[in-house]
Amino acid sequence: MNKSNRKHLRWLIPLIIYYVIMAITLRTYWTYSYSRAVEAKENEIAFDVEMSLDNIDFSVENAMSRITQLGESLSLYTPTYNKNQITLLLKNMVEETELSNSFVCDLDGVGYDMDGRDINVGEAAYFGDVTDEYSRGGVGMILPDGQADMDSEILIINGITYSNKEKGYLIATFPVIHVSDQLFKDKYIANRSDIVTIDGDIVTFGHSKKYEGNSGVTRQKLWNDLPAGISKDTIKLSISQKNLYMSDVPDYGYVIVVPFRNMAAAVVTFITEDEMRQMVDGSLQPLRYAFIWSIASSLLLVLMIYIANVISNFVEKKKFEKDLTEAERDVVTGLMTRASATRAIDNYINETGEKRGILFVIGLNSSDTGEKEDIFTSERLKEFSRSLEAGFRATDILGRISDNEFLVFLKDIHEEKDVRKQTDHMQMFLHDVKVTDGERELSANAGAALFPDSGKNAADILNAAESALIRSRKDGIGMLSF
Repeated sequence: MNKSNRKHLRWLIPLIIYYVIMAITLRTYWTYSYSRAVEAKENEIAFDVEMSLDNIDFSVENAMSRITQLGESLSLYTPTYNKNQITLLLKNMVEETELSNSFVCDLDGVGYDMDGRDINVGEAAYFGDVTDEYSRGGVGMILPDGQADMDSEILIINGITYSNKEKGYLIATFPVIHVSDQLFKDKYIANRSDIVTIDGDIVTFGHSKKYEGNSGVTRQKLWNDLPAGISKDTIKLSISQKNLYMSDVPDYGYVIVVPFRNMAAAVVTFITEDEMRQMVDGSLQPLRYAFIWSIASSLLLVLMIYIANVISNFVEKKKFEKDLTEAERDVVTGLMTRASATRAIDNYINETGEKRGILFVIGLNSSDTGEKEDIFTSERLKEFSRSLEAGFRATDILGRISDNEFLVFLKDIHEEKDVRKQTDHMQMFLHDVKVTDGERELSANAGAALFPDSGKNAADILNAAESALIRSRKDGIGMLSF
């Protein structure tokens, strides 16, 4: 091995070791940061669902409260004799809550609804649950099985006793579609997110673009299609104890179970690893940039001498240009002189691409016509130039072209509407010009010319604008002419 190779190895081996250590460190930190970002996103999703469930629980609690009150009121009526009063109470309850329907029936399911129509729900699949749980009274709810559509209804039941001691049921329906609309608003990415009962019945589908429900008569069971690694007993325990549950699922992704407070059900959300990566990718972007910067830092170190040399040349060039520019500035106002402003306009005209602009020549006038020789003092000219710089863009070309005349050239004014806008702006500027000294006051007029309409170079359009200024002064103080 020659000396040249050994010399290269002296810096190459440490550099390799440095990159290996850096890669291990950043990989470890990346894994840690990713797990923290995933945890934060899981908590964010769970919190969002919990907030929505709180709103839903409030609606359900309000409905249950009204049903309880109505059940107490019905103890003063009989179902046949007071049918009109009872149907009116049922209708009012539905109108004042988010319930979709309500009806009363006897222990066999025979009765009438809030519109007074006769009904018989004795053969309904859910009526057995109603009689089993509420035949002796009480208020509660059930999620009926055996419905073909997923956007079904929650039943709120009140076992009632009328004034004639006859027993029956007050039943109201709370639409699951209302619950679904509040919960599933595509705020996050998920493979599936369903409302599920403690028995595994899927009440309604939410984020399930990749998942089609069963169109059969019986309700789809969550247990029939659980991703591998997720235990149905764990989900059932979370629902029964009303505890939030979040967990990683090996070779799949993540599961989040958020139980309802009043119902034996929960929102069960499945998120694949790819979907979670999409959601947390934005929060990890700064870390990714830091990783890239760390790898590139050694290359930047090698380039520093070259960059320093380029910067030094650039600074010297800018200083030279600044010195040249300052030499071409008006000593009183600091604006460009006539010659330097004309060159700047020609430089703009000679640039590649379509160039258009508008040139204003502003002439100052004195209210004291008898003292023209000393009215335009340095302080007044400085004050006016400051107003001029404040009224226009830094990219505009501003100059003092004679004792009492100033130039404003606006670049890239292509559209007719832009010309009107800038003309209106100049007219307002002329109107607002007030430079006073005792009883004497300066006013201003302006002449305007368009490039290239009024000339192909700076000298031509400047002459056109100065001619327009002469016409504007004939029209009166504060006027603008083309």
